[in-house]
Amino acid sequence: MGRRAGSKTRSLTGWLEERLNLTEMFSFLTNFGLFPAELDTRRPLREAVSEALSRPMPSYARWPRVLGILSVLLFLFLGVTGVMLAFYYQPTPSEAYDSVTAIVRDVSFGWFVHQIHGWAADAFLLVLLVRGWRLYFQGLYKPPRELLWMVAVVTFLAATHADLTGRLLGWNAAGYWSSVRAVDMLYSLPFLGPMFSFVVGGHHVDSLVLLRFYFLHVAVLPGLLCALFFLHFSGVRRVGLSHAPHDKPSGPGLFRVYLFNLLILTVLVFGTLVTLATVVPEAFHSVADPFSTPPGARAPWYLLASHGFLESFPAFVPRWLRGLLLESILAVSILLPFIDRSQGRTARQRRLAIPAGLVVLVLWLLFTWIGYRMEMVP
Repeated sequence: MGRRAGSKTRSLTGWLEERLNLTEMFSFLTNFGLFPAELDTRRPLREAVSEALSRPMPSYARWPRVLGILSVLLFLFLGVTGVMLAFYYQPTPSEAYDSVTAIVRDVSFGWFVHQIHGWAADAFLLVLLVRGWRLYFQGLYKPPRELLWMVAVVTFLAATHADLTGRLLGWNAAGYWSSVRAVDMLYSLPFLGPMFSFVVGGHHVDSLVLLRFYFLHVAVLPGLLCALFFLHFSGVRRVGLSHAPHDKPSGPGLFRVYLFNLLILTVLVFGTLVTLATVVPEAFHSVADPFSTPPGARAPWYLLASHGFLESFPAFVPRWLRGLLLESILAVSILLPFIDRSQGRTARQRRLAIPAGLVVLVLWLLFTWIGYRMEMVP
């Protein structure tokens, strides 16, 4: 029976390979972190995988490289729960809040899916932020990893926009005024502000903005994030993984061990999200009132530093000039690999880059606190 089943499997694989390039299809899927080695798409699938396993193949699932896979897993949880929520959601100001209320109150396990989605979004942003600082302090933006750094920065920016557009969809007081604060801050940017206004349909948060936020949240930004993850992992496979302590050479069972580690990581992520959703559920706020600002309304946490930075200047400094300075900082962050020309990645070889990064980190935390305190109730 075993031989007969095996021969059927091989014949089915051979039949498919005569009609489809299974190796190329598998190679595309593995560009999202499933298989940390390049495949020769000219060979049959079995031969290509066997040849790839014979080469040294460090694992993604080792700290701190695990942050990349962790972000993909959280993105998958966001995608699955987002699709489930979209079945019941209605993107109009008159129906948005009621539809979310129905999901939480009336749909079986709707509250659970809603909480998982919210906590996964926060964890996704946090992991991307930690990964960005890790790449900086370990000098992983140096050649030939310049593009990987730029993709990481743009991925975090895309993720923040995905979170921002999602905050408005519930049309509750906290989400609405958080979006208003964030939109006001974005309109202070002299170049990016008008572009953002054109995309979302105006300066005022109304039904048109809600509809465009919904389209950006469920279609445009997830597609952009998928493309960025593809670029990241395909780039990592080309330039190689960063060195980690206790790396072991590849062996016949390494890929099986890697898949087992990936399964464990998935279970841990799911367990953490379930724990947060049930033990520390996010509050369900009242419906949004555009004419009544609730106490303590503030921008999302990832924009508090930008808000604090803009509001810390004296009044005589034009707001557009503050925004231009903020955009310059963003441009420097993206183009950092071409600005920092120091040789090497160690702390001794980066005597200016490491202290400068620490100063920027401290200032970011300081301005985050300032931005948070600005909306505190006296």
